[in-house]
Amino acid sequence: MKKAILVLSLTFCLFSCNKASPENETHKSDVKDQPAEATNERPGLNHFISDSSNYNQVFLKELADYNEPYKLIDNFIQIGSDSIYFPEDLPLKQATIFRGRKDDQDFRLTITRVNLTDIMYSFELKKNGSKIHSESGKAILGPMFFLASENDVDTETGDGYGSSEYWDNSKACGLAIRIGMEQDDNGRQRAVITYGCPKSKNPKLDLEECPTLRAN
Repeated sequence: MKKAILVLSLTFCLFSCNKASPENETHKSDVKDQPAEATNERPGLNHFISDSSNYNQVFLKELADYNEPYKLIDNFIQIGSDSIYFPEDLPLKQATIFRGRKDDQDFRLTITRVNLTDIMYSFELKKNGSKIHSESGKAILGPMFFLASENDVDTETGDGYGSSEYWDNSKACGLAIRIGMEQDDNGRQRAVITYGCPKSKNPKLDLEECPTLRAN
């Protein structure tokens, strides 16, 4: 009799010890229903790009800071009900040579448009027939080109005209190339080149008043 009672007591003890305490029990349903941790990310604006290969990635990155929805579709940008076309004044993948002269300096600028935002350029400056400077590289269209065009003055005629500005910021002194959005009275395309640093950085260059360069 005592043996039977002992066996029953041990069985009851084991059953009680194996049973999880309500205070220590982990409820899977509680973990599952817990809300996800909040993040600081804000939903992005409605920016649509039909084909990113048409535009330089630097251009796209800077344009992303524009605080309005936009769509890049083929060769135009759409903002609200307005559609603004990318500058296509120069032929695609075809070199255009611009020349100009100021006093004893001769300017030669060769530009090839690569896509909707990029141009490849080669620039040479001669003084009294001797080359004093040359450089080449890639310049990228300013991302806010659609807000307003740049204004230049034809150094030969004094007429004002709108232009599209491209920048090469890969060098110590940023280089800007402006391409006219309209031809002169003789049907010639215009361009001008300037540097983003003072002349004292490179005394050989005097591009602060670059003459209007015209396509051949």
